[in-house]
Amino acid sequence: MMCWISVRIAPRRARSRHFARNIQAVAALEFALLTPVLVMLLVFTVDFTTYVSSKLRLSNALSAGAAYALLDGQLVSPNSAGCATATPPCLTVSTFRANITTIFENATPPALAAPTVYYNTSSTTAGDSDAIYNSCYCPSPTLTPATQTTTTCGTACSDTTQPGAYVAIQGSITFTPLFSGDVWLTGQTITKTAWVRIQ
Repeated sequence: MMCWISVRIAPRRARSRHFARNIQAVAALEFALLTPVLVMLLVFTVDFTTYVSSKLRLSNALSAGAAYALLDGQLVSPNSAGCATATPPCLTVSTFRANITTIFENATPPALAAPTVYYNTSSTTAGDSDAIYNSCYCPSPTLTPATQTTTTCGTACSDTTQPGAYVAIQGSITFTPLFSGDVWLTGQTITKTAWVRIQ
């Protein structure tokens, strides 16, 4: 007795549709799994670029102010009443500080907030005095600009340089992430100080 087994083979078109549905399902699953990772990478890239841009803006503004201080620092005279009427007019400490501030603020668009400009240990016109103007310093990076100690003029500093006057430009910029939920970069104030020896 012979027995016939009948095997039904699905038409090629039906098999293709079934295979295409499987591929689409896998692609959808992969996309769903990868999307959060890609979004996080995009968020980090945008915020990191903004952060680096903020630091560069601050550095460029400090460089512009420091360049002016280096060029015109030798022209500064004490804040004496006769300075404005001198011939040729001399550059007072307060005017010198105001010029540095203006250059810093306008160095990169949009304008930055005004920096704190120290002439020796004084950061305001009210604090300027002939005593501070005429004092010599060996600036130490371990001290803030306002707490530098005077040194006897003509006596070598510990690094063998001669003491003199300095300008410290302290600027800051606020960095705010574009995406508040960024876990890598949080909002912060970036602060830098440029030191320039002018005498």
